[in-house]
Amino acid sequence: MNQRFGCWLDLPSPHVAEIVAQTGFDWVLIDLEHGPIGIETASLMLMALKSTPARGIVRIPELTEGWMKRALDMGAHGVMVPNIADAAQAEQAAQWFHYGPRGRRGEAQSIIRAADWGRNAAGYSGGVELIIQIEHKIALSQAAEIAAIDGVHMLFLGPSDFAAASGLAKDAPEVLDAARHVAQAANARGKRSGSVLFPGGTVEALHSAGVTDISITSDVATLVQSLDATLATVKG
Repeated sequence: MNQRFGCWLDLPSPHVAEIVAQTGFDWVLIDLEHGPIGIETASLMLMALKSTPARGIVRIPELTEGWMKRALDMGAHGVMVPNIADAAQAEQAAQWFHYGPRGRRGEAQSIIRAADWGRNAAGYSGGVELIIQIEHKIALSQAAEIAAIDGVHMLFLGPSDFAAASGLAKDAPEVLDAARHVAQAANARGKRSGSVLFPGGTVEALHSAGVTDISITSDVATLVQSLDATLATVKG
């Protein structure tokens, strides 16, 4: 399975989204769970991606039918769902992600951006990637069951929240073990797996663990690091 690299977006700016996407990332994630991005700005950010090869993924703040519907209707290529508790909740996410007969996503192809404002109503069949974020021990223990759900396309470890919920340091070897477990469960079903970088989870370590998708930076981190380094060169 091919390896892909992504970038997290937390700044509410279509301009930043376009600049990041033009860099060559395979996907960018518009984060509605943390940070100030609202639904209207997220829609504009997705529009800014249209002329780039990057896929636009939206992380919704919580699993509700309304949030899932709005993220998909505004044209997200994929939706990441945080804090999934178990396989039953992942199945609920799949129900809301997919149109019938697999799911029960509401029909509105005649008016939504995802279907080119109705011009492609007949051709639009729904979102492409449903990404389940695993951030707790129970969800990790059910990774195989989650990966087996029809209509789930990727399992994505949240290493910081997983470490915190498990009482572990972020650089504890158990966190990388969790990434490996997620990757193995996903790979067994021919599905993708993902993670952000963390102290014990370098690109090399995550690839060795079988992880296919890695977020290697964020807009905020890149800006802060670049500004700090640039100023340091002149101030000494």
